[in-house]
Amino acid sequence: MRTVIHEMVEKAREGENPFVIAKLETCWVVAIEQPFTRGHCMTLADPVVFSANDLSEELRMKYFRDVCRVGDALIEIQGAYRINYETLCNVAQALHSHIIPRYMYESEAKRRERPAIAYPANEIENFDPAKETDFISKMKQKLS
Repeated sequence: MRTVIHEMVEKAREGENPFVIAKLETCWVVAIEQPFTRGHCMTLADPVVFSANDLSEELRMKYFRDVCRVGDALIEIQGAYRINYETLCNVAQALHSHIIPRYMYESEAKRRERPAIAYPANEIENFDPAKETDFISKMKQKLS
């Protein structure tokens, strides 16, 4: 089954995905068009697979290492106090993970809630790659 993840990876490979931050060993790192919080990123497995269970043990370990590297970079660059990681793949049924920084300035109620619940779509400000060149540059440098 072809998914939006397949399309995003193809565009990343072709240099046509404006949200690409970096290419890591097992995945592409992209900014999210509608981020729950500042710095919300996603990894897109490349090659595209249905789930982590379709990877060899070695590739699983490498993929989740890459996911955590993105979280480490966000903690350093964005000043997040923790990272939420989500690898659900229920809607877009191909391996991808959301890496969502959480901040102390969030209200306690929001910090304790899942980001998708804490931040309804009508409260989210779109990510503009043209305005976020500093963030993208710092992430690229940290992940290289």
